[in-house]
Amino acid sequence: MQVPSVNTSYASTSEDPPSNTSSSRTHVPSTHSAHKSIPSHSEKHPNQPHLMIAYHDETSPPPLNYTLHTKSRERYIIVFFGLLFLEAGILPLILFYSLMWGAHLSITKNLAIITSLIGTVSGFKVAQRTYFLWLKNDHETRRPIGAGRWGLDFTHILINIGLAAFFVPLIIGSSLTPASPPTVAMALPCFMLAFCIPMFISGLFPSHFRLPFRVSSFPPRHPLPPLTYTLVEDVIAVDGGGGLEFRQAWRYRYEASLVMRTLLRDLALFWGISGVLIAIALIIVAWMTSHDIGYGLGYGMPWLWAFASTGITIVWVRKELERERKEWGDLVHVHREKPLHLVESRVDREAFERMIARRSSTHVHRVPEPTQYADRHANVPGERRTQSDGQVDVSRERDMEQEKKRSVSEKNVSSTFPSSSSTSPTPDPTPIVAEGFTQSPGEYGPRSDEHV
Repeated sequence: MQVPSVNTSYASTSEDPPSNTSSSRTHVPSTHSAHKSIPSHSEKHPNQPHLMIAYHDETSPPPLNYTLHTKSRERYIIVFFGLLFLEAGILPLILFYSLMWGAHLSITKNLAIITSLIGTVSGFKVAQRTYFLWLKNDHETRRPIGAGRWGLDFTHILINIGLAAFFVPLIIGSSLTPASPPTVAMALPCFMLAFCIPMFISGLFPSHFRLPFRVSSFPPRHPLPPLTYTLVEDVIAVDGGGGLEFRQAWRYRYEASLVMRTLLRDLALFWGISGVLIAIALIIVAWMTSHDIGYGLGYGMPWLWAFASTGITIVWVRKELERERKEWGDLVHVHREKPLHLVESRVDREAFERMIARRSSTHVHRVPEPTQYADRHANVPGERRTQSDGQVDVSRERDMEQEKKRSVSEKNVSSTFPSSSSTSPTPDPTPIVAEGFTQSPGEYGPRSDEHV
């Protein structure tokens, strides 16, 4: 039984089907089919170019092929959020009370000093994301699906809106004479509202809420999923370097799994409702209590809420993913499909090809092509295309021809560099592949193991 793998293929297709296509794919449980591939995308999305991710194991959820559990990524997360917490959480609290009670400075000078020290980490993050999306060597692979040359993801726009909501009360409150601590204390609650209000609305009306402009991979006036879907997609694709490969894998996972769709909706409601309620309460407290209490709660409670909600989210997600994996054969409550009907362009396809070529060129060993688009195989000798699902199968003759070439190559090497023994060693039948990919006879694909 071959290791399940993921292939990314390209198919041209013609008209969007009806929105209710949950029964468009028939799943037949099988215990012996290791190469079960999904039906042709043209059956469901005619006349629409699509970077289709097909997985060959119907007994498990589509893999995401991305993990946060690497030393570099874990170190970056710890350093970035540590600096952000220091800048917008610890320093405002320590400086406010120490300058007021220790140095006995006026409230105006106190808040002016604090305001001058806030904004370095957040400004660096905005500049870094702009560089990733517009200028970096692989910038075309980090942009949303269907976005243009100067396209930005929705998370980038939302971060700027949140920062504006944060700095407006901060600057206004510290520039008044005398300064206004209640106004400054509204900074973090206003930032929370900028994220939690759209999260709550998108979770309350999933697939029904529309906007007149592009939202990451979704074109204008397209039904939008919960904002949690977009945040995960954009952060990992841009900041985490997952690129178009992760965007497509994340999209297909969302389409194929009812558990994932329900989980993202519930998380959006959880973060949205709790964030809106706490932010409103903090704004009221800032104006109804003394300056000392209002300021302390305004800069302390949002971080406590964020840490507690993150811990709950981690436990919640792990529990649901485990249930999804164990009950994947349930075609009613777990494995029920709902396509997103995104519109893709040839630019996305070419960017994806360049990303794969760039990754392959970093390895010194012989590297097979990890992913292939289906339209490349239309007239290739030695290959046949199945009529049922549009996927490409490599024929036995081609495999035999490759084996003969390998044997001839081994003989030439042996004749040039004779071994001391009387018999030449048996060549290793396992081909050399790039790190992160597996090879099975006649197909190449990313590794199917998934880390959460």
